[in-house]
Amino acid sequence: MKRPLFIASLVITAIVFIYLELFLSEYLMDYSDSFDGSEIILSGIVTDKALKKDYLGNFTTVVYITPFNTSIGKSKYIALNLNADEPRLPVIGESVKVKGRVCLFSSARNPGEFDTRLYYATLKIAYEIKNAKILKRDGKENYVHEGLFVLRSRLERVLDSCLNYDDAAVMKAILLGDKAFMSSKVKELYKNNGIIHILAVSGLHISLIGMGLYRLLRKGGCKNFAASMTSIIIMYLYGQMCGMSSSAFRAVFMFAIRLLAPMAGRTYDMLSALAISEIMLLVDKPLLVYNSGFLFSFGAVLGIALVMPSLKLLSAKTSNPLKEKLRFADDPGDPFWKTVLEKTGASLLVSVSVFLVTLPVYMSFYYTYPVYSIFLNLIILPMMGPIMVIGMCMIPAGGLFPPLGTALGSLVHFILWIIGLLCSITGKIPGKTWYMGHAKGWKIWMYALLLCLFLLLWDIETDDGVIQKLKDKLGKDFEKHLRFMDAFRFGILALALFVLIINPSYGLSITMMDVDQGDGILISKDGSNILIDGGSTGKKNVGKYSIIPFLKYQGVGTIDAAIITHEDLDHISGVLEIMDDMESGGIRISTLILPDINEKCRGENYRKLQERAEQLKIKVKYISCGQTVSFRGVSFLCINPAKNMITDGANAYSTVLLMKYGSFSALFTGDVEEEGQEHILKDLRANKELFKELTMLKVAHHGSMYTTNEEFLDILRPKIAVISCGRNNRYGHPHGELLRRLEEKNVKVYRTDKNGAISINVRKNRMDIRTMLSVK
Repeated sequence: MKRPLFIASLVITAIVFIYLELFLSEYLMDYSDSFDGSEIILSGIVTDKALKKDYLGNFTTVVYITPFNTSIGKSKYIALNLNADEPRLPVIGESVKVKGRVCLFSSARNPGEFDTRLYYATLKIAYEIKNAKILKRDGKENYVHEGLFVLRSRLERVLDSCLNYDDAAVMKAILLGDKAFMSSKVKELYKNNGIIHILAVSGLHISLIGMGLYRLLRKGGCKNFAASMTSIIIMYLYGQMCGMSSSAFRAVFMFAIRLLAPMAGRTYDMLSALAISEIMLLVDKPLLVYNSGFLFSFGAVLGIALVMPSLKLLSAKTSNPLKEKLRFADDPGDPFWKTVLEKTGASLLVSVSVFLVTLPVYMSFYYTYPVYSIFLNLIILPMMGPIMVIGMCMIPAGGLFPPLGTALGSLVHFILWIIGLLCSITGKIPGKTWYMGHAKGWKIWMYALLLCLFLLLWDIETDDGVIQKLKDKLGKDFEKHLRFMDAFRFGILALALFVLIINPSYGLSITMMDVDQGDGILISKDGSNILIDGGSTGKKNVGKYSIIPFLKYQGVGTIDAAIITHEDLDHISGVLEIMDDMESGGIRISTLILPDINEKCRGENYRKLQERAEQLKIKVKYISCGQTVSFRGVSFLCINPAKNMITDGANAYSTVLLMKYGSFSALFTGDVEEEGQEHILKDLRANKELFKELTMLKVAHHGSMYTTNEEFLDILRPKIAVISCGRNNRYGHPHGELLRRLEEKNVKVYRTDKNGAISINVRKNRMDIRTMLSVK
């Protein structure tokens, strides 16, 4: 492979990644806790602005400024969420003085959770300012960039006039790169079916619009240079109008090289153009190596340009180059069915090639793979050309003659309806999602090396000089050699996939997730999973943003049993979200285990869990004192509540479980207190041998001083204690008095408010404790 620029880009990417793994903190500026939420005044120049939707569904304008005389490390921008009563938006290029409240981006506190801080760092955005009020502006303007912003707004209004709200939102994303108006339901539908990429402005847009414009200019008599430069400039402005994402920059740059190369007397090479665009992006934004959009965009092109040719059999390619039948002008063409099969096979080969390159990206960012996306894309991708052409015709038609725009909008609606229908159908097919889990770094590196070896062997064996030497040397055995090399190469590819995908589990794993003020514990052993609680009152949509991502990270597609200790919202809100997600084919709960209490004590939330389980055909079981649950050599003994227990408070009837696995033992206590705690103490006093020398204690009720008393600790003598509580929560959990009791008993304490998620792995009677965050 004589492509020095491409090889150089691979080397540079590897160096950048290794450097960042060692010195990432240099790019993530640490601010003091007091800075977060503080009121500040700063000045800067407006570089961009966009419409965003907040978590309540309200639209707000976000303005990005490059600050003057304000240290933001290696970042470049600050995002301003303007006050709702701001009378006039600033224009791009204008210098402004603003006042507002600092809001720092949060880091991930659980494995699999979206790292907002790192994501915005990849875009060089340091932090945001809420309720920003403009105090002063100088009135200057960057006419080009402000004009592009105004143009996009006007084009979006035309789309609104020609389409219904949902269709207009999708077309704004497809044509203009603006996803702000899309509903979360439609985004999830596209994402879960593996077609979210159709919403990104990328190569399809640039080739369709750019090459169409170039050919139109050439047919109109424009000289090559003028046609090329005009097309490149317009495509650059189009990319800027659409936000110039990494995929848009790559496509625009490669388009420019495609037109300029012949004028310079050079042959266009896709891999070399790709390499230069990647180097340029990484020089400006090195943290893009942690950006999934960047990796998917470049990975897809690599798959098509580099991997796809190597998936062909050597024996079919080189054994007899004259096997193709000679065709004459008056020969009949191939039958229609054969043409369809050939095109389908070629498209399928493209999908597989992209899959092989992007699989590590899926395992690093999403942890699942939409199985049927390979086939779904065969149908949907051919629709994108027509829908884009119709959409681009609809905009001027809608502006000049609205009835024609509406008519074209009907065609767009029909195509989008078909796409939605196909997604809905595949979403109902069993096994639509492959829960791969995360891949460790060494696995990804090993996969990459083996894939490179697979490609290198192809490159060597298809070299004309090598082929001729082999033919001369092997003679009749040449065909046999090719078949052997095919088997050997694809054996290496199979080994690469095996190394990346197979994640054998060893021993017992317990993870207390950081759900803020609430509880959520996952216990896994040999592919079986038990969830104890899952909820929060301190984090909105904790299931969607924390629990479900963590389960996907662990490769959990089925929860064998969800044990609910009691019905308080901070223990069940996320479980209800998992149940809601089940309806659209998400993670499944096989069995729901509830405390077996008196009917009079079963409140609204308790009955809601029962009803949702019945609707979703989840088996419901009830547990009480003395009963056991066992799986994969792990046993749970219930020591609370008493069967048919009657109590005024939900905390008192919390399910309390003593877990045993070899010499490891743990006590999970929910929020038990009052008469429930007294009931447990009676059991402890009567069975001291059963409970003594406890390995791990899950401290009850988030570290409340009214639980886990002196006698309780004297009997248990736990080695470690874990506490689930929210940062700076209004209850003051964990209480100082409780912490002092644990300290006096020499118990090592781990807290989710300090440590983030806490993972305990037990293998061959050895315990390894890891936390998501290091305590400063």
